[in-house]
Amino acid sequence: MKSLLPLTLCSAMLGLTSLATHADQETEYAPLYQGFIGNLQLDDQSASWDKLGGEIADVEFPSSMLGGGLEAEYAWGGSDTWRWGINPGGSISWKSSDTRVSGVIGGDNGAVIRFDLDNGLFLGEMHLGAYVRGGLAPKLAAYAGAGPMLMYGKLELEDEEVAAPSGTIVVNGSEASDWDVGYYARAGLDYRYAKGKHLGFGVRYMSAELDFSDTVGAIDIEGPQFVLTFTTKM
Repeated sequence: MKSLLPLTLCSAMLGLTSLATHADQETEYAPLYQGFIGNLQLDDQSASWDKLGGEIADVEFPSSMLGGGLEAEYAWGGSDTWRWGINPGGSISWKSSDTRVSGVIGGDNGAVIRFDLDNGLFLGEMHLGAYVRGGLAPKLAAYAGAGPMLMYGKLELEDEEVAAPSGTIVVNGSEASDWDVGYYARAGLDYRYAKGKHLGFGVRYMSAELDFSDTVGAIDIEGPQFVLTFTTKM
């Protein structure tokens, strides 16, 4: 049942986007398309792992990831100074780095060991929500949007040999992936420097939980992303 949910949500997103495009052709509002790039700051990226001799280890993932994506705004109503409508879009984030791992080997009387584990974490998401955009000045506009999001994540861990008091422990490399339904929110400012073209900055927020069951287990993927944007009419 769970495997059908991503396909259903993607189909719904595409269908509603098509309806929005048709609706826009019958109004005076041209759709806006926005590209963005920025740094995703993860709020909570810790997990527990039982690969160190059967003991639980604490895992701390990278606190920031570079990412980018696209947004679209299809207006369904409004006035000369503001408009509202639907907001489909998507983004990706990726980072390859050393993850800090600490754990106790040998039970209550064991020693705490700490080491770095090479890993690659990929995140991709699609979303469909509502937005509102309004003019603050002749060349300055503000916008905000929010809605449901479908997130996919993949974690790859490299082989590692860990020196412990009881001997060398081999951590076998593995990978795991998962998807989850979460939510997103976005807000920002756009400055129009030419007809139909805007530069700006904004903040996005994403929240989902991914269960990397074959590696480090369930982790929360949530936090703000501060972005630079380019917006244009097509």
